[in-house]
Parts: sequence; C-alpha cells; structure tokens
Amino acid sequence: MKINKEQIGFIDDYLLKNKVKYWDVRMELLDHISNEVEALMKAGSSFTKAMQAVHVKFGNDLTIKRLNKENTGWDTFPSLYADSSGYKQLIEEKRQGLTKGFVKLQRKVLKLFFTNTKSLIVYACVLGLFLYTKEYFAVEAIYEFVMRLLMVMSLTPILIALFNLKNMFKSLTINAAYMSSTTSVSFVWLLLFAPKIFLEDVEQFSLTYIFLVLALLFPFFYTAIQLFVNQLKKYKLAHKKLA
Repeated sequence: MKINKEQIGFIDDYLLKNKVKYWDVRMELLDHISNEVEALMKAGSSFTKAMQAVHVKFGNDLTIKRLNKENTGWDTFPSLYADSSGYKQLIEEKRQGLTKGFVKLQRKVLKLFFTNTKSLIVYACVLGLFLYTKEYFAVEAIYEFVMRLLMVMSLTPILIALFNLKNMFKSLTINAAYMSSTTSVSFVWLLLFAPKIFLEDVEQFSLTYIFLVLALLFPFFYTAIQLFVNQLKKYKLAHKKLA
C-alpha cells in the first residue's frame, strides 16, 4: 500500500509535536519515515502500527502512563507523543557531525584563502596599513585599532545571525555553521588579552607581537565570516524552494 498525502502530512505534524523543530532535519526524517512506513504497510501493517514501530525504532518510548479512574493504579497505552528522546539524541549527533564537518571545511577554506587573489589583496592591504600606521601612531593607538578591527570581524557572524534569527532557529545546518564560526573566538582572543594580564601598560606591547596577532587572526575571522554567509545563502535558497 502506497502512503498518501494525508499520511505524509500526519508524519510532518508528528515530527513537529515531537520537537523536531529544524526543517532540514525534519525533511530528512520525513522522507526516511515515509519510506519505512510504506514498506511496513506493503508487508501488511496498518499505518498506525507502522508509525508505532518506526517511533520505537528511532529510540523513542511508546508507552504513556495515566492514573486509572479509581486512582488506584496506572493504565498504560501506546502514544506517538509519549517520548521524543530518540529524536533529541539524533539531532545532537547530527549537530556534532555538522560541527566537525564545518571545522574541516573551515580549514579547507583557510588554505584556499592564501591562494585566492582577492583574499590576498585584502590581506596585504590590512597588513600594509598596519606597517604604515606604526610609523605615525603610538603603540597604544595601534593596539586599539587592531582590537577594534578584530572585534568587529569576530562579532560579524553574530550580527548577521541577529538579522536572520528565523533561519538560525529553523535550520540545524545554519545553527551549526554559526556555532562553528564563533566558538573559537574566545580562544583566539587570548592571544590579545593574555599579555595584557602581565603588562601594566599597553605601551609595553611589542609591535611585532601585535602584527603577528593581526596576521594570524585576520585570515581566521575572514574565512569564518565567508563560510557562515555562504552556508546561510545556500540553505535560505533551499528552504525557499521547499516553501
């Protein structure tokens, strides 16, 4: 027996009620569950029984308990909405897999940064500006300039996310891309703040150290922004096609 549109709609609603809020995960599960249910129905199972079997197969509990009318014990009966822990675990596993994938992708993009003409021109202009200003400004002023530049770059994915909150909460892929582009910020900031802990005056900073920090962090933040924006555009387009 072939699954119909009403049953597909039921499965989509079932996933929403089981807190599968990310549309990309839901579309993947919708396709998978529909195929599984259809196969079970062809084998002679009813749609309800097939849904219950698939629900359990994903690691969810099917049993719900309620007090009986006499309040002397518990009545148990099957429910597709008794538990969604299996889906929660699935989403978390997918999140971890996506995060690892984006880390690898960011490394790849970082390597490409040093072979892309446009990126190298921007990089050279930034470093050239630093070398030019160090001849005319105090170390403290240069430090403030580098701090502000890197702060703006590190916060850019967050600012972009604020203007795309709907996509952030609807897509696990976009959510993971965002986290990947921002999770390393606190670590790399130590390169700037750690010396300040041991030095009483910013003027004691070495210009060479500040230059090296700028040279190291600029490509990292630049590619993180680029990767996040590209993923956002890609999945916004995919979501628009499905709408």
